[in-house]
Amino acid sequence: MYQAWFYVGISAMAASTLWSVAELLSARRNARILRTVRSLGTMIYLSPAAVLLSGGASAFCYLNIYRDYGAASRADLPRVMKELADAEQARKDAAANAEREAAEKEAAERARLLAEADRQHELRLAEEKRCGLGTVRSAVVLYEVRAEPKEGAERFVNEKASNSRKTHYRSIDSSTMVRIVGCKNEWREVQVTSPPWLTDTMGWVPASIIREIQYTPDGKRVYVEADFSWEWDTLDYKDTLLSAMNKISRETPGCSELDTASLARSPTRGTPADPVFFITCDPNGRAMNVWFKPTDG
Repeated sequence: MYQAWFYVGISAMAASTLWSVAELLSARRNARILRTVRSLGTMIYLSPAAVLLSGGASAFCYLNIYRDYGAASRADLPRVMKELADAEQARKDAAANAEREAAEKEAAERARLLAEADRQHELRLAEEKRCGLGTVRSAVVLYEVRAEPKEGAERFVNEKASNSRKTHYRSIDSSTMVRIVGCKNEWREVQVTSPPWLTDTMGWVPASIIREIQYTPDGKRVYVEADFSWEWDTLDYKDTLLSAMNKISRETPGCSELDTASLARSPTRGTPADPVFFITCDPNGRAMNVWFKPTDG
């Protein structure tokens, strides 16, 4: 309080001094007009009184400034001022330390979150690799897909194939191609990609019935025994038929994809000693039958 009023007093004293000088100059200019000592005295002595009063008030406030800081006397003021300065510096240092610690904590938390995100990403990639998410595969046996990843879950009725006498369920087998779209423990969620009339089939199957599709280094599919359903009239020619069908897939235009469920022996062509077989090519496009003999080169 004293310090504030000290500055007020100094300002008032400066203003009073200017006023006194202005009054003195004005009184001298107007002395001939006024012609009265009384008027001149009022102008000369009133403003110096204001200077003395403001100066005295300023001096009083200056001498008591130490009270504003809680000092016992003016001699004690330097010690108190130093303590206050030290306390202010300590406050600033504490604030700076708190800000630095907060920044370090934020950086550490950000680093932790990034590390956790990287870990989760690696786990996700490992899980996707384990599950084969997005890959196209086939089945080793006929299996009716489930609505949930458990054996006793609901099956999907195949409305087109069912009738009043028998209910058929949507399924996959060695002739279907499926894409893995989900994974839970040892179950895989799959969607049929081929043949095209079964692409609305989707559901859960055990991972154990899923098998990988083989490809050559240049990306052509390698057909294997598990791709086909062998009948009594094809089973004896299995090895030569596999060789012939892979050759058809590689060399016959438009036959890069075979309908593995269509392999059959012709009932009208060939002889018992030299049978003729056929298979349908490109089931997703313009399907055509290719006829061949196991003895064909």
